[in-house]
Amino acid sequence: MEAAEILERARSSGEETPPGWLVLPLLKNKLTTGILGWAVGSIIGFGLFAFIASVTIPYNFQQSAFAGCFATALMLVTLFIGVGSLWSLITDARRLRHIEKYLIVITPDDFVKQEGDKVVHVPLMYVRHVTARGAPPPDRSAPRNTIRDVSGAGENMAGFIFGRAFFPSGQKMRRKRMRTPTTLAFLDTRTDSETVVATDTSYGDTFEIAAYLKQYAARLQQIL
Repeated sequence: MEAAEILERARSSGEETPPGWLVLPLLKNKLTTGILGWAVGSIIGFGLFAFIASVTIPYNFQQSAFAGCFATALMLVTLFIGVGSLWSLITDARRLRHIEKYLIVITPDDFVKQEGDKVVHVPLMYVRHVTARGAPPPDRSAPRNTIRDVSGAGENMAGFIFGRAFFPSGQKMRRKRMRTPTTLAFLDTRTDSETVVATDTSYGDTFEIAAYLKQYAARLQQIL
């Protein structure tokens, strides 16, 4: 099937999608939440930039080169936060405004993605190395060797005085809280180029989408 035909059929089917099809429209609530978050980030970034500029200009630049460089670095960081958040806000607002032009369809034979006026169509027989990056869903299984993870009395006392970040249990909690950007991509063997499926969770859980994509591609490639 052609990409246009797949997209038209996915849209016209409504909630009753064809058997074996995975239809993923943009999630409006995810976009709205993201826009609010970017708005807060933009306000904080520009607000801190204005505050630091008002405090350090011209005093820091008249004192020494180090003070001037330090103030410049702080202003660049906060300006980057403000501009980056504003750009992401505008991008998500555009996607929300034209939400009907954003759709991912995975059929037993094809991967199709529409992003604005751009349409990507890759037959699953050419899909390899499906890779999802980011924070996976929380593990709900029962923990193993939980006794090992219990902090001793000495570690609890030292952690209370010096902070838990210096001890194994605190470092483990810190690693769990760290998040990396959520992305999903695969290799199109026709051109040996990377095809990006998603750069956030606005289409849903990227790890779940990756699992479906791997399963469909492996099944088709085994048949062929």
